[in-house]
Amino acid sequence: MVACGGAPAGGPNAPATEGDPIAFSFGTTEGELFGSADTRGRSTGVLFVTTFDLASQAQARFLNEIYQEHQPRPHVAAVVLEPPKHRVLAEAFRTSLGLDYPVALANPSTLSGDGPFGTIAGVPTLVVLDRTGRVAFRSTGAVPKATMDAAFAAADAGRVLPIP
Repeated sequence: MVACGGAPAGGPNAPATEGDPIAFSFGTTEGELFGSADTRGRSTGVLFVTTFDLASQAQARFLNEIYQEHQPRPHVAAVVLEPPKHRVLAEAFRTSLGLDYPVALANPSTLSGDGPFGTIAGVPTLVVLDRTGRVAFRSTGAVPKATMDAAFAAADAGRVLPIP
């Protein structure tokens, strides 16, 4: 279902880059919820990863820098595309990388590709939502930190940033 690399975004279940706000909710490794109900009003980044993938780890670190530096500060979380029994790996992912944002486990609908983000064709996949919860940027594969920052700036301004 998921693999490393730069597979193009899209496919039959992929959401459009514009449209209705996305409603989502994921349980974090700390027992909290990270969801759309709490993220409106600021840009939001959802990074889909696997714990064993080096590109996922690098993107998670870049996202941590964006989280610390970008103004206004966005909401962000990494969502691990692994079964619930890998919770300890998701916790280790967060602590070993020194992430300041939540790490969550994907729910069954996300793992099957039927969730609100559609099919996640590869990791890492970054989805940036604008202040209203609409997709402003979506990219599968590693992207430079500058591109990530530009995606959040576009989302803050209510614009869609083309996929690189």
